[in-house]
Amino acid sequence: MYTLENKLEQSSFYAALVKLLRFGLIVSNILVPCITFAAVIARTMNINLLGYEEILIICAFWLYMIGSAYGSFEESHIKADIIVIMMKEGFTKDLIALLRNTLSVIIGIIFLVWALQLFQWNIINGQQTPVWRIPVTVSQSSLLFGLTVGSFFHLVHLYNEIKRFIYKWIKKVDFDDQLNDKEVD
Repeated sequence: MYTLENKLEQSSFYAALVKLLRFGLIVSNILVPCITFAAVIARTMNINLLGYEEILIICAFWLYMIGSAYGSFEESHIKADIIVIMMKEGFTKDLIALLRNTLSVIIGIIFLVWALQLFQWNIINGQQTPVWRIPVTVSQSSLLFGLTVGSFFHLVHLYNEIKRFIYKWIKKVDFDDQLNDKEVD
């Protein structure tokens, strides 16, 4: 018996990670406009909010990278799939989809390595923001987090795509006809 979802997607770790991303999106989505609104109000009252941009940038970095990781989870991230959309169903379309997912994993891992190198470089150099002396690693660790989680989800989707491709074209099991059942005999 084959199932469409793998055991990892049904695990409590996977569910907790998705909940963490949703919570992070909510918090950062609230913080960014609130900080901006407070800065606007302070300016109209001639109050100097020195260094608010440093905190705003940290929240914006985290918002963007958590959002990109969540987009990878739900596969709503930006994709170059106009060719796949226009193609007829068949082996070639599935092969291109598999190639696209493979390239997403490879590129994600390359960016993840770069983010790790940047993170290490910032730790070694001890870079800090000018006003509040917040370590730059606080904002740039969002790159490391977002790319790690995004690459993880891309790996999960690649695994599912490989599994689907093998069952559809090698074992001749059609998952598409049985999406509602979630199981194939």
